[in-house]
Amino acid sequence: MRTQTLDIRGLKINVQEWGDSKSAKLFMLHGWMDCGASYKYMMPLLAEDFHVIAPDLRGFGESEHDPAGYWFPDYFADLDCLLDHFSPHERVNIVGHSMGGNIVLMYAGIRADRVNRAMSLEGIGLPPSTPKEALSKYQQWMQQTKVDEPSKIYPNSNMLKHSIYKGNPSLPDHIIEELADIWGKPIGDDGAYVLKHDHKHRNTNPVRYNFEDTLEIWKAVEAKVALVMATDSIHYLKWGSNGRIDEMKEALRIAPEHYYEIHNCNHMLHLEQPEATAKVVLDFFK
Repeated sequence: MRTQTLDIRGLKINVQEWGDSKSAKLFMLHGWMDCGASYKYMMPLLAEDFHVIAPDLRGFGESEHDPAGYWFPDYFADLDCLLDHFSPHERVNIVGHSMGGNIVLMYAGIRADRVNRAMSLEGIGLPPSTPKEALSKYQQWMQQTKVDEPSKIYPNSNMLKHSIYKGNPSLPDHIIEELADIWGKPIGDDGAYVLKHDHKHRNTNPVRYNFEDTLEIWKAVEAKVALVMATDSIHYLKWGSNGRIDEMKEALRIAPEHYYEIHNCNHMLHLEQPEATAKVVLDFFK
């Protein structure tokens, strides 16, 4: 893995890269509270064929925090600038996990001329919201803007690792050990840690999520699209039963051979089953 820092829309954005820079480019976006470096477990397979480019999205990983807070459309604009830097004159191939998958699929509709193929790993939109939620969302957000809540401090690395395990109990021990360094950073001289992401990412979004808008954007996608789901994931269990996955397949015209399921696996499939995940990526993009 090698890294560089780019100035994108006024923020310093950290970018991880693997593979020969002369190989075909494959862009990979991480999920919420994750970072680009966590894709490293897939690289023994992917870096043989691709020049993989995985940024830390604004306010995550080693990228700069935005003091004004975070709005979802910024991710589309940041991605557009990233692609202009690395691949200004060609359609791109791009993968996204969870939040990153939602970014990728919406971008592929907003900028249909820029994307050749797109794959979403467990990113299938958000739960629908209702107008009744609007008032409380704005009230919560306004209160949060008045109080700059500090990041949680973990007294030592073992406490951080335990927290990572609680959120991801199916991950192997050696990956939890490494994630403490990938996701966390030491502070002070007493061995304490904090997570690298900006705590503002946890603030309430005052703007309601509108799935109808997302659906219309998906319909504008021209790229070939693949969807990968982990069969033990809460996302698969919930959205498979209420029809969202089928609705997504129809809107994005996902061919049967481009829908993949990874068994015995939870939401963080790129960490829990990196080899199986890399193989479906290769199957779709090679």
